[in-house]
This record gives sequence, C-alpha cells and structure tokens, in this order.
Amino acid sequence: MIFLSLKTYQQASGDQVIKLCQIVKKVTQETGVKIMVGAQAFDIRRIKKEVGIEVWAQHLDPIDPGRHFGWLSPYSAKLAGATGTMINHAEHAVPFKTIQAIMAKCQTQGLKTLVGTDSLDLAKKVVKLKPDYLAFEDPDLIGGDVSFVDQAADSIKAVIDITPMPFFVGAGIKTKDHVQKTVKLGGHGVILSSGVVLAEDQQAVLRDLALGFK
Repeated sequence: MIFLSLKTYQQASGDQVIKLCQIVKKVTQETGVKIMVGAQAFDIRRIKKEVGIEVWAQHLDPIDPGRHFGWLSPYSAKLAGATGTMINHAEHAVPFKTIQAIMAKCQTQGLKTLVGTDSLDLAKKVVKLKPDYLAFEDPDLIGGDVSFVDQAADSIKAVIDITPMPFFVGAGIKTKDHVQKTVKLGGHGVILSSGVVLAEDQQAVLRDLALGFK
C-alpha cells in the first residue's frame, strides 16, 4: 500500500490535485496496488466526486458537531467522503491523550485511522489502541534525500515485530528500492509526499514505487 500525503503543496491544490489524483487512479488500475491519498480538507469532497478514489483526511480533531470554530470535524470528514484520517503525523504531532481522543471520535463515525509514531516506546502505546494502520518515521528525515529505511532497518524491524496491524514506513521514501526494503523488513506500505508530488513525472515515479510491491 502507498499513503500519498498531498500536504499543502501548490502541485496538489485546486485543479492540480484533481490531475494528480487521476494519475493515482490510473496507477492503481495498472498495478493493483492500493494507494490512499491524504488530502487537504478543502479537497476531500471534490476528489471523491470527480475522481472517485479513496481519500483520507490529513488530520482531524477530537470533536463532535457543534461550537468548535476552525476545528476539523470527523463527522464532516465522513460526510465529505473521507475513508479515514492520519493521526500524529510529525508535521502535526499531538499528545498521546489526543491520539486516543481522535481515534475514539473517528470510530464513532466509522472512519479508519493511521497513527504515526517516531519511537518504539510510542509504537507500543499506540498498538494497544488498535488503529487500522501504524506508521513509523524519523521526523528529521521527512522530505529529505536520506531514506529512513536505509538508515534504520534495525529500529524499523523492532517496531514491525510488535505491530499486529498493517505497517507503513515513511521519511525519505523515493524509489522502488525503498519499497522493496520496506517489504523485506515485514512492512506493508510506505508513506511519502514530495517524492511524488514535486516530481517532474509524477506518474512515472508513482508507478515505479507501486511496482516495488510486485
């Protein structure tokens, strides 16, 4: 599986996000590899309506509908067509109690959860909450030229060994080789953003990554 985080890049906003999601749909159909798109809240409904692919929220808050000005509601995310949300991405980290609270609200709305971790200790705590997916990344390597899977295979394997749910590796994922190394360690998927979103040929890069699972 691939979790493609679109963040707030210009190349993944407005009409551009529709073009990129159409590429996602094409690569999924060609390769059979599941690709989950983590979209900006503004784009979830449009992507679902115009492209019809699986779309996730990048973040949600632990609230019910009501007086929460400026917050992101799990209820509204579900209405917009979201399948789930990532929780505790390194660029939007939250305390463990907030992870618990967001998960609880998402469960009431039938939304799946992918929880990000950056240590074995946090992973052990999150696993007990039983999210649908767990991710492991080094925040310092996100968006850089060094891949976490190249630098920390032993640490990644240690987390995989205590994780019963499907497991994603992120930070510096850019090539088919990184995907293959993740699978060899026992991972089920990769998380990335700029490697695809900022690529000159987004389709070629995404296809190459997907073929790493074959």
